[in-house]
Amino acid sequence: MDHNARVERLGTERIGKLLFEMSSQTTFSLLVYAIYSITDTYFLSVGINSLAAAGASIISPVLIALGAVATTVGAGGASLVSRALGEKNEGKASRAVANTFLIFWAAAIVITIAGSIFIKPIVHLLGATDSIAPYAIEYGRIIFLGAITSTGYSTIIRADGNARYSTAIWVIPVSANLILCWLFIMELNMGVSGAALATVSGQAISAGMSVYFFFFRKNRSYHIKASYFKPDWPIIREVVMIGFPSFIKNFSVSLMVIVTNNLLRLIGGDSALGVFAIVSRLYSGLITPQTGIVQGMQPLVGFNFGLRKFERVWETVRLSLGAAVVYGVLVGGICLLIPAGLIALLTKESAIITEGQTALRWLALSYPLTGVAMITAASFQSLGRAKEALLLTLGGIILVKLPVLLLASSLFSLTGIWASEASSELILCIFSLIMLKIFLGKTYALRQYKEAR
Repeated sequence: MDHNARVERLGTERIGKLLFEMSSQTTFSLLVYAIYSITDTYFLSVGINSLAAAGASIISPVLIALGAVATTVGAGGASLVSRALGEKNEGKASRAVANTFLIFWAAAIVITIAGSIFIKPIVHLLGATDSIAPYAIEYGRIIFLGAITSTGYSTIIRADGNARYSTAIWVIPVSANLILCWLFIMELNMGVSGAALATVSGQAISAGMSVYFFFFRKNRSYHIKASYFKPDWPIIREVVMIGFPSFIKNFSVSLMVIVTNNLLRLIGGDSALGVFAIVSRLYSGLITPQTGIVQGMQPLVGFNFGLRKFERVWETVRLSLGAAVVYGVLVGGICLLIPAGLIALLTKESAIITEGQTALRWLALSYPLTGVAMITAASFQSLGRAKEALLLTLGGIILVKLPVLLLASSLFSLTGIWASEASSELILCIFSLIMLKIFLGKTYALRQYKEAR
């Protein structure tokens, strides 16, 4: 199949088949990353101690913030590229990709400089105790220095119809990362520095693969010229505006983790932070298939919207919502049944296993709910409806999740912290479905009006 045919099939083949194909490949790549993330925690916890694992967890908001920049340009660029290809505008697609590189490089350089200079106060702001801070500083310094490699172009590659390469750009770097993590920590005894170096090395491989795909690989839908790297402010503005909900979502997640870490430090100390380091990795790892569904559906929604095939757009959204809820019920049930067995995969400390069961059970209740808000926001984003997507992401964090977390922790201490995620996701689930129903109603009414004329 030639490249143009591979792109065109997004608008012609059966939605269920395409969604399964796109989502399964993205899910596979994300699962590989999740396995690495979980194994990395295992190496730190077993190879060093739970404080080292907590130190890396303390720095997780930094990684999320770097991801926020990457997903901003990735989601915004992918939406622009999908619609441009659907409209047969290859020049616009090429300029969009070139300008996403400019945005990311500028932001990454600023993050590297600021993070390297202010690493110590940043670590304490993130919630590190005196026992955990040395591990967090050692790990974070290397992460900041490697920020320039934190690319986020797999979504744009998928928008080009190339799901296999998009999968490879996750699987190959993460596999190298996993091997290096084992080598540096378990064999060479490099401690948390080894974990950080392995992470940056994997990111560098991903960055190299991105450069190869966009500038040297044959059979692409568009070709990027040197002149396209001149800032195109209308494109930059559109990429940032469309991708801004992704930035807000990731940045807000960072804020939530920072607040959570500080609450845990005040209420439970080192042991609570150790539990969070383990359980949060399990939670985020098990949620990756829902993220895979979201990433798999976005090019389908964007491309078919560009073609004005609205029935295919709504079918994609409907099937994605159903798949996310079914998966959430299954994985939530597993966590409720065998929490101790899952936690024991990452740590041998009995205190962490005992305390972690309560946390994981409460978090598991959110699995059937969380995919609804994710898919609704991603749908609005792919349609170029930045305001609606921003309301769900920013409003969800600032107006729902943060207040619920603060209230629950003050009323129910540690149990409140663990239970707040499911409570807030239930509120967001209801609100997302209402927004989606209103938007679909308006769209249907507009189509009826145009057909009547």
